[in-house]
Amino acid sequence: MGYISMGIAFGILLVAQVRNSDASTAALMSFTTISGSMQFAAVEILSHAGNYTILLTALLALLINIRYAMYGISLVRHFRNYPWYIRCYLTWSLTDETYALESSTKFRGKKRMYYSLLVSLFDHCYWLTGSVLGAAAGAFIKFDTTGIDFAMTALFIVVLVDLLRDKNNRIPGLIGGASTLLALIFFVIFLPGTVNRMLLAAMALIISTLLLLRKKLESQPGGQS
Repeated sequence: MGYISMGIAFGILLVAQVRNSDASTAALMSFTTISGSMQFAAVEILSHAGNYTILLTALLALLINIRYAMYGISLVRHFRNYPWYIRCYLTWSLTDETYALESSTKFRGKKRMYYSLLVSLFDHCYWLTGSVLGAAAGAFIKFDTTGIDFAMTALFIVVLVDLLRDKNNRIPGLIGGASTLLALIFFVIFLPGTVNRMLLAAMALIISTLLLLRKKLESQPGGQS
């Protein structure tokens, strides 16, 4: 439900703000890119192409998607035992919601592999379906799209709330929120013209703090390495 509704929001924004785009454009982007947050950013980039160079676009893509590298590091010990073609697809199709499901499963061995594969495949299809539906609907329904891009943030909040039901995730969740807030305050006060660079600083602070507290977190009942 989350992926379909968010995909619809992306499709509507795409046809509303990017000239000559339609359902086929949304389908191509969602099939090949499969990065919701970057696709939302791509709508802004494509609608104001004159303001973005190739280098700036590549840098934005790196900053927005660099979190997937962190996800991949925590899953590599599981993926390395899978056949190469499954490993390639799981790596390419890894997203925030897929990671949340894959990292919290209790399955092991082949059951975990099939579970991860099906979760990735279905999530990919849900996102693709929602994008096409949104683009098709957006071509006929004309209304102010301001605020629709909040669908991405809303879905992240839902995933976070679901994970925080497990008490072992609450300290990492608090670290993530506090680190991001500190990075934002620092850039707003001391580097006001470069707030868009706070993402890397926030992630560096989060990773450093989690590494320092790793032993304590793993020592909790049910704690994971």
